[in-house]
Amino acid sequence: MTWLEAPLNYWRSGGILLAPLSMVCFGIWFYFLRSRIHLMKETALATAAASALADDAAPAARSLPQNLQPLCPYVARALAEDTPSAVQVFDEESARLVAGMRRDAGVLKALTIVAPLLGLLGTVVGMMATFDAVAGSDGDTARRVADGVSRALITTQVGLVIAIPGVFGQMHLRRLQRRFQVQLESLRLHVFEITVERLA
Repeated sequence: MTWLEAPLNYWRSGGILLAPLSMVCFGIWFYFLRSRIHLMKETALATAAASALADDAAPAARSLPQNLQPLCPYVARALAEDTPSAVQVFDEESARLVAGMRRDAGVLKALTIVAPLLGLLGTVVGMMATFDAVAGSDGDTARRVADGVSRALITTQVGLVIAIPGVFGQMHLRRLQRRFQVQLESLRLHVFEITVERLA
């Protein structure tokens, strides 16, 4: 038996539901990694922008450094405003950014819920095959019962193995989102202070 035969036999034993389970697994890891990279990048930029705006330079002259302007457009657009609408511009731009992050988190949550449900569906299909085998009168009953039980257990196992990292991934992303929200609040405070000082 080669190293490839064992996983292929496992796949065959799991039945057709392993194909959608594999797609769900790919989706969970795709959205988790994309959200994590995006959150880490935006948090680092927000931290750098808050540090730059907290500089001791003249308040009215404070602006975002050139290297951060294309990367933090929600801050750069707000600081370009010389009117009281700067905070409103910041809120609109940052809300758009946060909405995209929440959308990805929602997709990740849905996929994490779907994985064990697909596993449960596989359990039902496997048990139905088992009952059909028991009810059958042919001489191959033992093999058919074993196939049905195997399908039921394998899909349940795969569904849980896929969902558990998704749950922990969601918890990790929620921590990163809270950290990013703190940085956004800090940036908003700086934008508000600069706007008030420019109008004074």
